Amino acid sequence: MYMKTHDQFLPQFLVMCRTIVLVLVITVTVTLTDGCIKRPSVASGDDDGHYCVCNATYCDQAPDAIEPLNPAEYILITSSKSGLRFHVSNGAFENVDSDRIDSKPQKKDINHAKPTKIIVNNMDTYQEIFGFGGAVTDAAAINILNLTDEASENLLKSYFGPHGINYSIIRTPMGGSDFSTRPYAYAMRENDTLLEDFNLQPEDYNYKIPVMKRAQKLKGEINLITAPWSAPLWMKTNNSWTHAGKLRPEYRQLWADYFVKYFQAYRNEKLEFWGLTPQNEPRAYIYLPVSLHLNNMKWAPEEESDWIVDYLCPSLKKNGFEHIKIFSMDENRLALPDWPEKVFQNKKARDIVSGIAVHYYFDEVIGPHNLDEVKRLFPEKSFIYTEACAGYASEEKVILGSWARGELYAKNIIQTLSHWASTWIDWNLALDLIGGPTYISNFVDSPIIVNSTADEFYKQPMFYALGHFSKYIPPNSVRIGTTTENENKKVQSVAFSTPDNGTVLVILNQNEEEKEVLIEDSTKGITRINVSGKSINTMKYW
Repeated sequence: MYMKTHDQFLPQFLVMCRTIVLVLVITVTVTLTDGCIKRPSVASGDDDGHYCVCNATYCDQAPDAIEPLNPAEYILITSSKSGLRFHVSNGAFENVDSDRIDSKPQKKDINHAKPTKIIVNNMDTYQEIFGFGGAVTDAAAINILNLTDEASENLLKSYFGPHGINYSIIRTPMGGSDFSTRPYAYAMRENDTLLEDFNLQPEDYNYKIPVMKRAQKLKGEINLITAPWSAPLWMKTNNSWTHAGKLRPEYRQLWADYFVKYFQAYRNEKLEFWGLTPQNEPRAYIYLPVSLHLNNMKWAPEEESDWIVDYLCPSLKKNGFEHIKIFSMDENRLALPDWPEKVFQNKKARDIVSGIAVHYYFDEVIGPHNLDEVKRLFPEKSFIYTEACAGYASEEKVILGSWARGELYAKNIIQTLSHWASTWIDWNLALDLIGGPTYISNFVDSPIIVNSTADEFYKQPMFYALGHFSKYIPPNSVRIGTTTENENKKVQSVAFSTPDNGTVLVILNQNEEEKEVLIEDSTKGITRINVSGKSINTMKYW
């Protein structure tokens, strides 16, 4: 993953000082609203906000959207910069035309503009939603297990429990990643061409596997997806962990066998995988500076295509893993549409590969048009967003309580889901107070930050932003059509039909002030809601 690097190798004393400051900051008085034990951010401006404190004995919960007795009613769940967290209210549709609604008394917009009108069309259907989730990296698992059993259970319940935000996907690295405490692979003995010494590592047995099993116990079925960051050094052209090296051509079958060994080892631990990508960020060498020593391996799309067809797919089928879905690319939008165009020049690859995996980085500088272009070229393929994090290009890596970062998540999720994404998978489930551990000092932010010294963890606005989607848009939901009249560019929305025959509409208001929004559904009628300034709102009705 990408980040600016001029401050990445912080002197140890600065890291220690920063940690001390953060520990001091989080001792301020707390308040309780909407079940959240609330602490204010120490930041200002857009990064101002609140975070919620959880520990071994208490943690706030995500409310269920319970079907009301009156079929005209809806449930509205709101989180806001002002401090609301999953605040529940309700209202009702009126079976009248919009002209009558418009003529009713209403609060005047400061610019005397008509309210934004969102028209929901349940008959206009798009992609299926596979689910939402996050990554069990070494760093995430270490932080979770650094808490007491009771506190770590509350953290995992927040994501996977019945009163959590309904995560249904876990991504985990195949071997070490930049969010490990060291680089490692599973066949470390040089020239072990029979993979006789292939072994999972202590990080798997002590951290990742226990956390994934606990999550699975809470949730039941969870779809696991994996990707390698690097092959063992002796399999690479440069004998290095970093991103300049490629897989040696003579080891292509051996590399496919390595994947099979990995899936067999995890099967022995009662963990089965749903999906894979052949390589995490295979183009990182193009845009990452040499000074960022991210363990990585270079691929060209044609090489990936041939390897999938000639080696990976036959090896998976031969060993009973043909059910595992293969997603190509695992890169940011800058690789589109070039990467899938070249991969799918091989018709066999197009028949095998389930879809395209995309990362969130650089989305702010390139629009979603290339997602639409790939969907036009390859309409049968799914998009899955497999990695995202805030703070990767910022001076401040962790900003406790930053509303701006929660809003950034919500905006990106609305955009990507509106342009064919079927998943949105966050990066580390949890990090420490400085955004680690990471052996290359690649610190970033996370929806949950762990303070193991106090046996506490902090749920950030990013957590609640994600929950407004993941909790209420379960797997097998389908995106449905919306049209907007009197558009306010800072009021964005996306809608879904859910498996329980419900409709979910998520509305993001990026304006500082409250806005009136008119919502029309041909099966229900019309209603007017007031959405708070700087808020995320999930409406559910049946």
